[in-house]
Amino acid sequence: YACGKRTNNTITCWGNNEHGQTSAPSGQFNAISAGWTHACGLRTNNTITCWGDNASGQTDAPTGQFSAVSAGASVTCGLRNDGTITCWGYDGGGQTDAPSGQFNAISASWVHACGLRTDGTITCWGDNSGGQTDAPSGQFNAISVGAFHACGLRTDGTITCWGRPLTVSPPRGVAVV
Repeated sequence: YACGKRTNNTITCWGNNEHGQTSAPSGQFNAISAGWTHACGLRTNNTITCWGDNASGQTDAPTGQFSAVSAGASVTCGLRNDGTITCWGYDGGGQTDAPSGQFNAISASWVHACGLRTDGTITCWGDNSGGQTDAPSGQFNAISVGAFHACGLRTDGTITCWGRPLTVSPPRGVAVV
């Protein structure tokens, strides 16, 4: 399934609806994130609403104000307005144990999550069976995680990926991860 934000800031989802994940709520949103069997949206009032499969509590969004949300497989993480991260849902590998500190971005996946700190470094947490939480040093502008890997856009415009399975090198000249 997939979800998108319309130009009028409403959400639409389509495809497999086995877990109710395409039944997007009404209202206006600033952002949307589709996970494995659930989705979450950041409303225009900076609160998070989630829907779909809730077998692990991944749609039980906490209260408060957020600037970003990332839905993974059975975990969701939100970036609070104060720059801290809160994660909820399945915690089989420590992926809901977000580190302390200030962040600019968040990306959640299957068994791990990563955050871009305000100083430009990346911190990852959760299951590390594929090396996916072994974030490289250096300065980054963006982060994106997959099932057992992660990639970051460095400040020099290059992409660095870690974890598995990585069978190809990232392309040069990519502006967004």
